[in-house]
Amino acid sequence: MYDTEHINEYDDWISKSQLKRESKELHALGVQITKLSETEFSRIDFAGRDSLKKELITARKLINNTQHEPYRRQMLYVERLLRNQEENFTAELRNEVESIQNKKVVGYVYFHRLEKLRDSLLGDESTNVLNQLTSENTDLDRNKLRTLIKKAKTEKTEGKPPAASRELFRYLRDNINPQTDEEGEQNE
Repeated sequence: MYDTEHINEYDDWISKSQLKRESKELHALGVQITKLSETEFSRIDFAGRDSLKKELITARKLINNTQHEPYRRQMLYVERLLRNQEENFTAELRNEVESIQNKKVVGYVYFHRLEKLRDSLLGDESTNVLNQLTSENTDLDRNKLRTLIKKAKTEKTEGKPPAASRELFRYLRDNINPQTDEEGEQNE
């Protein structure tokens, strides 16, 4: 019959396909980290892994290199360094990168909502939108909004550059809290 002692030796066995999937995930994590902005990169906690941080900084410098090969080799080295780290560290690192990227997405969504709001204030139903906006956000100055809307509409009809429209956007951005804007979006 079969020898059961040898079967227990392979309990920790991982297939080549699984190793390749893990390798690709670590490579993708390294690429995501290298593509972060300088301030986002500085927020990542490497927990005393200075060699990994140093190699990622080197990869960040090579990313815009005209030759692709040095960057590719550097990323392979970063992948190997990530593979040698503990699983909980790479999981924490992955979570940090995802949270940074999620904050970017939330910021983009907020700005798109503000752009839509500005466009609706400049549209045909501007008085209804203005009434609703000032009732939801009591901090907004109704008269200032009206003058900005009027200026933006006249600029648009005269074909001038949209300076007042930009000023209206900045006023909305500075005076509407992203959290209250999200709550208002959920209530609709």
